[in-house]
Amino acid sequence: MDPLTIKSVLVIGPSGNVGRSTIKALLDEKFDVTGLSRTSSQATLPSGVRHVKSDYSEASLREIFKGQDAVISTISSIVVGDALASQKAIINAAIAAGVKVFFPSEYGIDTSDRSASTYVPFLADKIEIMDYLKANEDKISWTALVTGSMFDWGLNIPGFGGWNLSTHSATIFDGGNIPYEATNLDQVGRGIAKCLKNPGLTRNQYVYVNSFTITQNEVLKALEKNMKEGFTVSQGSVEQLWKEGASQVKAGEPLGVLSMLSGAIYGKGNLAHFSSTRGLWNDRLNLPQESLGEFLGEYLAKNV
Repeated sequence: MDPLTIKSVLVIGPSGNVGRSTIKALLDEKFDVTGLSRTSSQATLPSGVRHVKSDYSEASLREIFKGQDAVISTISSIVVGDALASQKAIINAAIAAGVKVFFPSEYGIDTSDRSASTYVPFLADKIEIMDYLKANEDKISWTALVTGSMFDWGLNIPGFGGWNLSTHSATIFDGGNIPYEATNLDQVGRGIAKCLKNPGLTRNQYVYVNSFTITQNEVLKALEKNMKEGFTVSQGSVEQLWKEGASQVKAGEPLGVLSMLSGAIYGKGNLAHFSSTRGLWNDRLNLPQESLGEFLGEYLAKNV
């Protein structure tokens, strides 16, 4: 038997955005699934998922990780504090427990480019975790799933990336024809599950997937078609968007990072158009891409 065969999978943060989608996809692929929450969590998980809680001490994690083939971290990326950096202790516990593969909390901008933290500050912690995993890959393997923009997550935040669905308004940056990768939350979960079905292929690899490669103008056209209403459109520049966010962060407003992140998605640093540089893994993983128009039709029917 392949020593990397994965059967039992533990998801850290199972009630969060990526966590919920990951749990759903893992169940669909018939893995044995455990969700790990903090002791104080009141979350409920789907039927068929074992739910465990921890104070996240290394001793507690070591005991919980015993018997798990894979640990998936979905610790939030948009954070204040050391949540992302805390993954070192989680990795140490996973190594001690004999876990085969660890997925760090990536699922966004391409951190294989070390300049990424110049454009989005919290990515420095992600890069540090990746360095730690690479230094320990003789003890535990890793897979870093890169997905670009989390498309439906962004649509849920009024103003993020220039979109406000409730007011039918949009800001289009640098003409709106900049291509970027976008991945829906459920597709992120499916990407994780497909990687676990192909552990030899994805071992110690940055894996690049998406739902679609799109431009702002394509999104605007699809939104107007599905909503049967025109949008009020204003124009902006990616550079100004990014600089405004950087100024907010410098002034102690941590949510300014959302504008910096939007700037990176729309081309700042060329970190979110990896289909043209790194190549997509969708076909290798048997992970079909999605239709922008069909997805928006379903999304809008449920959310707007």
